[in-house]
Amino acid sequence: MRAVAAALLAATCWVVTAGCGADGAPDPDLHGTLQRSTLFATHRSLRLTVRSDGDDDVRIGAIQLGSPLFEVVPPQHRDAVVPAGGRVVMPLRFGAARCDATGEGPAELITDVDGEDVRVALDESPAEVLATLQAAECASEAVLADVELRLGDRWVRTAPRSATGHLELVQRRPGVTAAVEQLSGNVIFNVGTNDPGAPWVEVSDDRPSASVEIVVDSSRCDPHALIEYKRTFILPALVRVGDAEPVRVDVEASGEAHRALEDLLAACLD
Repeated sequence: MRAVAAALLAATCWVVTAGCGADGAPDPDLHGTLQRSTLFATHRSLRLTVRSDGDDDVRIGAIQLGSPLFEVVPPQHRDAVVPAGGRVVMPLRFGAARCDATGEGPAELITDVDGEDVRVALDESPAEVLATLQAAECASEAVLADVELRLGDRWVRTAPRSATGHLELVQRRPGVTAAVEQLSGNVIFNVGTNDPGAPWVEVSDDRPSASVEIVVDSSRCDPHALIEYKRTFILPALVRVGDAEPVRVDVEASGEAHRALEDLLAACLD
């Protein structure tokens, strides 16, 4: 009889949405939602909202994202209290995209409540946030396997808030044809070129490396932009490989390019 009772209890716990704890008692009625957030994006995190529909406050400990689309990262220690009938918002880190992932499965919040492991099913708003993010990262990774895209090391200050440099495109393997169709600015910087033709720059076996002069100026210097924007030194490019659709690839300023943009940023404070 005890075995039968235990089996029935396990079956009951299986159908309860929040699962059951080690002692057979249902875990707190927690619900989670994932969204993208510019505030958390620079820390490679998503916006996680955890809601409790139970009658008691719930204290959750470390949190992790469980998803077949991304590598698991170490737990984040939170020690957050979700009030009864209320919610808390926090960043949830995600790992590198698993571009070879073939299996599909729901995303889960892996956490602990009162020392017991709990897995909370996650909604995504809008739907397929994780799949869209993974697809974009894997498409960018595929482009960067074919070509190298970077900002050059020679920069000339042409005005207090303007400088010229080069965007460089390099073929990584023979047979690749690729073109940069656009390089965009961000909240702080405008980007343009003195050669308005399209594409901006392209490579092939006949020309395995190429560059184009670009003009960068710090266009928005109000305190709100300077304080809030977290992707200052990243410029998005649209890159087409062969006849495929253009893919967004982030170009991060480094070395002399980073120093040049830093100088333009400093000019905003003068």
